[in-house]
Amino acid sequence: MTNEIIFYTQLASLVGFIGALFAIYRLLVQQKDGVIQLLKERLTDKDDQIAALKAQTPDVLVSALNDRIKVTQDEIARLKNDGDTHRKEIELKEGELRGIQDKLTTLSDLIRESDLVCPECGDPLVRRHVYTIHGGPDGESEAEVEYVEYQCGLAIDGFGVERSHCRHLTT
Repeated sequence: MTNEIIFYTQLASLVGFIGALFAIYRLLVQQKDGVIQLLKERLTDKDDQIAALKAQTPDVLVSALNDRIKVTQDEIARLKNDGDTHRKEIELKEGELRGIQDKLTTLSDLIRESDLVCPECGDPLVRRHVYTIHGGPDGESEAEVEYVEYQCGLAIDGFGVERSHCRHLTT
């Protein structure tokens, strides 16, 4: 074998190795770009979910029902000003108003009965955290415990023990 053949063989293997190295690098960069794009899409989806959940808070529902009550009351007043020609419409709107007020009362009772508001003063829930504790005589037992904190400062752990008191509570 001549030196020329050895030289060209080594040169070809070096060029092949560098070409393979660049091809692998290109594949890794494409994969990284794909992962970044996927994460951006997931982040956008999560932002949309957060916006949708914020739109469904009890405050928003109560506000929407209050707006409907005000509109219905305005319509009833306008129809009463028109006289007896709209008596059926007035009765229909008054019935609708009673239904909306019943829904608002039910929603208010549901919010008060839930743990979304402080049982002492009615301030909204700020944080809810569920964590797992391990223990027991055999060391294999585990239980999930919930920690709840309200805007007024009231904090209750999963065992029902107050960690801090409601600041609005009058003693």
